[in-house]
Amino acid sequence: MYKPGWKERSKNGCRTCRIRKVKCDEERIVVDNKKEPQCRRCSVARIACEWKGGPIPRRSTTGHRKNQESGILASSHDSMRRPADLHTPLLPAWTHDSSLQAANSLVLSGSDRSRLDYLRDSALVTILGKHWPWSTISYTYHRVAVKEPMVMSMILATTASEIHRLRLHDCDSTRVYPPASDPSDIDGRVHYCTALSRLREALSKGVKTPSKVEAIFITLWLMMDYENRFGSGASTINVHLQGIESILHNHILPLLKYEKTSAPAITAGSPETPGLLSHNPAEGASLMEGAASSPVDSVVAGPSDGRLAYTAVPLFLLWTLYFFTTGALFFGPGAVYEPGVERLSHDLFGFFLRAEDENMPLDLGNLFRISRQSSSKFWGEAYPAKAQLDDIENYPGLSLCHKSHVVQFRISELFRQRSASWNEAPYQQIADEIIKIANEFEMLLSSAKAVPSCDIVGDGRRVMEIIYWAAISYYSTVVYFHLCFDRLFPGKAMQTGLMSQQKAVSLVLELSLKLHRSRPHLVVRITWPLFMAGVATPDRIYQDWVSIRLRELGRYGQNYSRVSRRFDEIIRGSDLFAYSQKQLPHQA
Repeated sequence: MYKPGWKERSKNGCRTCRIRKVKCDEERIVVDNKKEPQCRRCSVARIACEWKGGPIPRRSTTGHRKNQESGILASSHDSMRRPADLHTPLLPAWTHDSSLQAANSLVLSGSDRSRLDYLRDSALVTILGKHWPWSTISYTYHRVAVKEPMVMSMILATTASEIHRLRLHDCDSTRVYPPASDPSDIDGRVHYCTALSRLREALSKGVKTPSKVEAIFITLWLMMDYENRFGSGASTINVHLQGIESILHNHILPLLKYEKTSAPAITAGSPETPGLLSHNPAEGASLMEGAASSPVDSVVAGPSDGRLAYTAVPLFLLWTLYFFTTGALFFGPGAVYEPGVERLSHDLFGFFLRAEDENMPLDLGNLFRISRQSSSKFWGEAYPAKAQLDDIENYPGLSLCHKSHVVQFRISELFRQRSASWNEAPYQQIADEIIKIANEFEMLLSSAKAVPSCDIVGDGRRVMEIIYWAAISYYSTVVYFHLCFDRLFPGKAMQTGLMSQQKAVSLVLELSLKLHRSRPHLVVRITWPLFMAGVATPDRIYQDWVSIRLRELGRYGQNYSRVSRRFDEIIRGSDLFAYSQKQLPHQA
């Protein structure tokens, strides 16, 4: 008989995880120097992963009961207090190694070094999509953090806090106490405060070069992510978002005015203008996007050549915009929903929407194009052909993700502006845009439904991961549209020719299930699609499955735990539409 929240233990995991009596993610990662594929859990724990082999060894019970009253009970307290790593050795244990001096003058302890080793397997890399070693986080670590202590401090803060969350989650799932000597939580806060101090110091000296813009922008973005996943939420995110908005308007957008009027290009270092603004008639390219014929002078990153297109700024700006899409509608108390955050997110994303409507230089389309071309630029000559081919084959899927995010934000804005005398024209325009996207990416959406799993491609390629991600984002956009407007316009959606809510929900859940079976850790990318499909489906079994998946994501941050609790509140009887009406201000 089915019991809510209960599921049968899988027998398909690797033999190593079954011997250790921990949950295997059942993901088979191909490693060059290993004969057998490795599951992610064993790979992170740095232990040999074995899938085949003899029977699972069982502990003998001979003579066990003789010591039940003395030996077992006497040691029960110690067994409950042993470090969680003995039960779930996912993460490097805390060591007392001697401190090491970093290239950027930070002193790294042995535990800090272990946290940097964990970075490649962190949720931060997973969320942003690109595989290590050519991910933007890898670039941030290898090219920016080694020169900028504030960036290194934020990387250490994020990894330390994530390790702490992982240990708490695993201790809770295995019913053992967390290790009393684990310093990760405190160290994470210390590194975060150090990064804040160094950021204030950097801002006091002025933002004068593209490399400094990049370092400050990345630091602010990492701080926003940190507060979202491990901090207090909206109030501090608001502060960091103001910093991002200030950098955008004061040091990026002014450059485009010169480009629009065909004025001389702008480079760093002129005394005539503040910050990054200066005129240099000899240079024929803007700071944001230089001439395509200009090569990178060295293997090291390109900020030194005076153009922001040769930095990671466009990508981090794009991810900042993605931060405020569908989630804004469902955030509750304690999460990222405050009047100030709403205003800033509206101003930031709204600015780019207006730029798109007014045909300004840096509209959403151009920002997406520049950001997706920037990896080969900021990595320079070190960027291999294999990584460039990866960018090419994933461009369609990422384009679908981008367009879905834009439509989701338009839906949120239209829902906020609803009134009794509301014009239906914008509603029809959004429905037409959703249908147009489906027609443009019909082949990609069909592939997502036809392919059984991500394992259809090998060699570490992520093309099916991106296709699943993109398709789920698109179908969740359809679900989001119905959740917002079906009660305002009963039956109207069917007249537009849009896919029904029931069909869209079914596809989100079907694709999410396939993604989870082949790449369980990638569920962290589809939190909001899962949330929306879960509250929209009447199937209790699917609701329980979504609830379990969201609860598992609590290992990556407090915001996922907030989302999980909010989901459980809604499916226990709260009405989603009434909840959204209460949370969002009515604007006539």
